Amino acid sequence: MDAQLDWQRQLYKHFHRHPELSLEERQTAERVEEKLAALGYRPQRIGGTGVVGVLENGPGAIVLSRADMDALPLTEQTGLDYASTIDGVMHACGHDFHIAALLGAVKLLSDHRGSWSGTHVALFQPAEETAAGARAMVADALVEKVPRRAERMPGIRFSRRTYVRVLRPVPADHQRPAR
Repeated sequence: MDAQLDWQRQLYKHFHRHPELSLEERQTAERVEEKLAALGYRPQRIGGTGVVGVLENGPGAIVLSRADMDALPLTEQTGLDYASTIDGVMHACGHDFHIAALLGAVKLLSDHRGSWSGTHVALFQPAEETAAGARAMVADALVEKVPRRAERMPGIRFSRRTYVRVLRPVPADHQRPAR
């Protein structure tokens, strides 16, 4: 586990040092694509700088995890040894952590394929701060490009207040009870 944490810390520090503003996340997207491919995921660009990686691992549920990637137009004055190297741009709200956390989950799922079955979709959203990234991904046919079934998908969101929401699969013809 120490090796996993060290790997994630290095990713976090890299992304913190190299922040990119909304819709300019080119180097971030390239690095994410490289990591996804190296871990056996099938990466693709969606909506310009958005990245989606898919790992199909037999029958089962489809789980989609999402992380934001953009930084803010602020000057970092933290004094950290891994502070932003880009003048006037920094990761001030944790998106560097989002990327490293989701890539960490990707690595764990890839390394332990024998212990689970299903499909994992890792979605790295650009321009969350302006909402332009979500619009760009949807306009670029995100829904048609990622695996899905006629069932609810469990959802995981990495945010400042991390939460996990898991929904049991429900058949498409399921009737909700009357309220």
